[in-house]
Amino acid sequence: MGIYVLKRIITIVPVFLLASLLTFGMINLSPVDPAEAYFAAAHIQATDEMLEQKRHEFGLDQPLLIQYVNALIKIGQLDFGISYVTNKPVWEEIYSRMPATIQLTIGSLLIAVLVSVPIGFLAGIKKNSGIDHFSRFLSFIGASIPSFWLGYLFMFFFSVKLDLFPVEGTGTWKHLVLPSVTLAFPLIALYTRLLRASILENLQEPYVLFARTRGLREKIIMGKHVLRIAISPLITGIGMNVGNLLTGAIIVEAVFSWPGFGRYFIDAIFNRDIPVIQGYVLLAAGVFLISNLIVDLIQMYIDPRISRKGRQYK
Repeated sequence: MGIYVLKRIITIVPVFLLASLLTFGMINLSPVDPAEAYFAAAHIQATDEMLEQKRHEFGLDQPLLIQYVNALIKIGQLDFGISYVTNKPVWEEIYSRMPATIQLTIGSLLIAVLVSVPIGFLAGIKKNSGIDHFSRFLSFIGASIPSFWLGYLFMFFFSVKLDLFPVEGTGTWKHLVLPSVTLAFPLIALYTRLLRASILENLQEPYVLFARTRGLREKIIMGKHVLRIAISPLITGIGMNVGNLLTGAIIVEAVFSWPGFGRYFIDAIFNRDIPVIQGYVLLAAGVFLISNLIVDLIQMYIDPRISRKGRQYK
């Protein structure tokens, strides 16, 4: 088990290096000159001498290999550079905004899990029933409605018409409800479909028939055996979505004026703030890799056969 965990941790390193290499390559292939972008963000009409000085300060006059190595060293020290707009370290800007994004991510995941697990489970064990048809309808609606439109729809009914929740901003739990539900709605559709399909598949497995022939109660079979194995795809989906939510809740944060990292990234795109864009991409890659590692460890705890398969194929 320990060897399996160590191997999974080691595999993160080359993947992150590849992500950093691709990010570095795309920035250098971009027609945007970082020195020009810096002065443009500061609203300064730069001369040729000023541009050359700034390129030297950024290290752009060095060979690409040396630039990449220096960038890796700085990334290892959580140094993503200085923002062109605020003139503050990018990591400090990320650190100050991430709590709001983490709060939104946790809220949306809790809502998605608390709603999708019972609906998906009941839809799986009661195929073609009313709850099953409702789960299909919910999945269809959740997968087809864009997040920005759903956010404005919630805002119109629950904030403008009913005056139940604030329109924008943060501060209380009421501010968190509408953006969390907006983010959770497509996840509910996804998780419900995954769990329903997994439940139906596991009900056809021989261990279910064997458990019934042993005289085990149906509640024990469904709750202790079927659900424990069937929930594995759902855990995988959660692991894949954590990275997307932490770094990809851009539209919802913009709709509800949520002071998270997503709005900061949007401003960076419009201002061509290259250090912020680079930091965002690398942060997204790191969060995605770590969340998937945690999911693998959880699945290994739920189903020990995973680690045994890893030893068989080494």
